[in-house]
Amino acid sequence: MAETAHCSHDRAFLPGTIIANPVIYEAKGEGAVSVLKVSWDGPESKPGQFFMLRLVRSGVLLGRPISVLDHQKGILSFLVAERGAGSRELVQGRPGETIELAGPLGNTWPSMPDSTGASASGPGSAVTKPLALVGGGIGIAPLLFLSKIMDSADFRFFAGFRSRPYGLESLPSQNLTVATEDGSAGHRGRIPDFFNPAEYRAVYACGPAPMLRRIAEDCAKAAVPCFISLEERMACGVGACLGCTVRTKQGNRRCCADGPIFPAEEVLFDD
Repeated sequence: MAETAHCSHDRAFLPGTIIANPVIYEAKGEGAVSVLKVSWDGPESKPGQFFMLRLVRSGVLLGRPISVLDHQKGILSFLVAERGAGSRELVQGRPGETIELAGPLGNTWPSMPDSTGASASGPGSAVTKPLALVGGGIGIAPLLFLSKIMDSADFRFFAGFRSRPYGLESLPSQNLTVATEDGSAGHRGRIPDFFNPAEYRAVYACGPAPMLRRIAEDCAKAAVPCFISLEERMACGVGACLGCTVRTKQGNRRCCADGPIFPAEEVLFDD
């Protein structure tokens, strides 16, 4: 079984500057979504990791955990959805403002054999099926980061939204399948309603817990490896406060320090 990789990091908040923060989606009752671009000269981040973010002028005490969307040439990008006071401040951040970042935090997506049978640990048996990347809402962010370093022939991307899709411009159309609950784009309904994990050699997923539970159950039935990135409320981001506990078959784990990516078969979802 492949294992997720853990990376060392500087846990202190470091300053950055907002370069751009365009709102790319806004709907009544859902709040806005922006692509926050920040200057960063700290450690390199990898797909699956996240940062704790807060504006210097912030009216909230704690940073907010946000997955990395991209990291190129000293610029970090994040997909930020307005969910509460802290994330609202981030969505409304203005270019030129100072922002504090702690990270990169958490583990990364595991290395799996590629389409030629090669992997980080050496050659393996021939593999012909692609990987499936399954994202729901802003859960697409850590998967988009991963897709940017993958061969386009080696993955298929499934993205689910309530309504109009967003943030998918970097994906080749032949790699992308979209579903919307209101039928405004792509398939009407939710990704698990039609997704068949048996067509893939492994599944990586991030999004709302109900979606992840369905994907995990379907992958277990098909005997397909599945790794899920969990979205949990966090306070410290480094495992000290135990505020983001995840129940697993190995006992309680910390989403921030032990995750956020876990083998799906280990996670015990709440009823």
